[in-house]
Amino acid sequence: MKNNMKNEKSEVPSMQKISDVTSVISHQLKTPLAGIKSSLEILSSGDLGPLNKEQQEYVELTLGSAGKMISLVRDLLDASRIDENRFVLNPGKSDIAELVGETIKELGSFAQAKNTRITLNRAGTIPPLMIDGLKVRQVISNILYNAIRYNRGKGTIEITLENKGDHVLFSCKDSGIGISDEDKKMIFNKFYRSSRVISLAPDGTGLGLYISKAIIEGSGGTIGFKSDEGKGTTFYFTLPIQ
Repeated sequence: MKNNMKNEKSEVPSMQKISDVTSVISHQLKTPLAGIKSSLEILSSGDLGPLNKEQQEYVELTLGSAGKMISLVRDLLDASRIDENRFVLNPGKSDIAELVGETIKELGSFAQAKNTRITLNRAGTIPPLMIDGLKVRQVISNILYNAIRYNRGKGTIEITLENKGDHVLFSCKDSGIGISDEDKKMIFNKFYRSSRVISLAPDGTGLGLYISKAIIEGSGGTIGFKSDEGKGTTFYFTLPIQ
């Protein structure tokens, strides 16, 4: 019994050290990665001279990789701040319909490559919301990206924005693989990824939904999902109208 207690106590500072190291490394990577991405964007634009087709392809490929690394660093920093109660939102008036439209456009080529059709429906007038637009867009992007990534061939995604009087309801319904009952209990846990999801997409981090939950709840809203394994999933969140 004493040995078990000792192990449990020693594990806490060990996990804290891992979190501290992750935070420091992420901070150190953030600035140089942003510089790399900025330089690649200048190269891609042709401002420094035209690129041939092969050069353009290599630059675009590297630019995509830099973007993924920046997203990873952002997620690691966000998760670290959430764990340390240092996660801060900066609310201002934002048009959530515009945020959704921008995200659909941003992920359009990914959806096209997966042969997935996205539709957007609005119910009622959607007023501006007092939210951190960048962070809420991050949530929308996480949900939509997952819906595309784990959808079936020739699948569909239906996004709905609805004015519910005192809040706006966002929902994203897909025709994908669904979520098992076992996975439902842990879907918002930090770093959690089911074995089935890992087999389909081994490069994920398991941080997206963990961070999304913190963003929505920190904005005064709620987040959840409905799913039947093999029959698709609907993720939804609410945000208050003020």
